[in-house]
Amino acid sequence: MKRIGDYQIETLEWRQPKGLDHYYELRARQELLARLTFRSLLGTLATAETSEGSWTFKRVGFLNPRVTVREAGQEANLAVYQPKFWGDGVLTFQDGRALTWKPVNFWRTDWSFFNAQEDAVLEFISGLQEEKLRDVFKTQYTLIRHGAGPDPDILPILATLGLYLLILHQQDAAAAMAGTSAAT
Repeated sequence: MKRIGDYQIETLEWRQPKGLDHYYELRARQELLARLTFRSLLGTLATAETSEGSWTFKRVGFLNPRVTVREAGQEANLAVYQPKFWGDGVLTFQDGRALTWKPVNFWRTDWSFFNAQEDAVLEFISGLQEEKLRDVFKTQYTLIRHGAGPDPDILPILATLGLYLLILHQQDAAAAMAGTSAAT
């Protein structure tokens, strides 16, 4: 795998190779930069792998849900994402750095991490630049770095965590829709 931080292209793509698999690849053209793999179809534990490192993401808590970010195999949190009611929220790293995660369009399909100055640093746009018919039912996003982008040491975490949060958002929306359908 190539390093995300060393790649100069502004636009990268998250692809789901097989529609039913809970496995995703971040690519720059044909170069593999990262993987995100969920342990099970129904669980929230996922592992992100890049050449810069490997992390686990897990949603924990019921009344006060949050997502923990840990170095793979470690118990200490590197960062914690605290969602708000509508899915947006704040990602806080142990060193005090904080980024806001919020939608950038009305339909809430495109999301971005924002720095303390409210500048978008990393954006996730639903779909790919060149989609094919076979991609219609897959989870795929175009990732765009704005300006200088996020700090290089957290770029790989943000690039993988953003997709993780989007997948959780999709799962929550599907569960709410199923609950509504069952109630009627």
